Amino acid sequence: MDESSRRASWTEILAAERDCCARLAELIAAERRAVVERDLSALLAAVKEREVLQAQWQRTSARHARLAAESGALAESAAGHAELAALRDAVRTEALELSRAQRTNAAIVRGALAQLGDLLATLKRGRPGSSYDGRAALTAPLPCAPGGGWNA
Repeated sequence: MDESSRRASWTEILAAERDCCARLAELIAAERRAVVERDLSALLAAVKEREVLQAQWQRTSARHARLAAESGALAESAAGHAELAALRDAVRTEALELSRAQRTNAAIVRGALAQLGDLLATLKRGRPGSSYDGRAALTAPLPCAPGGGWNA
């Protein structure tokens, strides 16, 4: 493989990886909004779309690994080629940002799950002996405060 075709292959692969990064960033933001808004259908849609996109990225990563094995490391091709080096650096930066965003989402989900557990425990204390039926509906009515509202 000559140098120009090797650079073209690296450019194609990096562009695909960068596209995956951009689309994953949008999905991570959508997941975060869905969790914060407690929109289960939006969360499930984002997770399903992410699975498809991650499979695409894995295929692109496999192409990346094959090209590196066949024609040498990306660093060799990027040396002396400013455009390819800039693209490589942009993909690295965006991948790091995705990692940070994913850690943030994980913390938000853990927090939301903890809040749900606290809410269920509060409901259970307020209505001893109550349970959830097969539809996840509380078998006893919610407690009512003197003003008709309820708070934990």
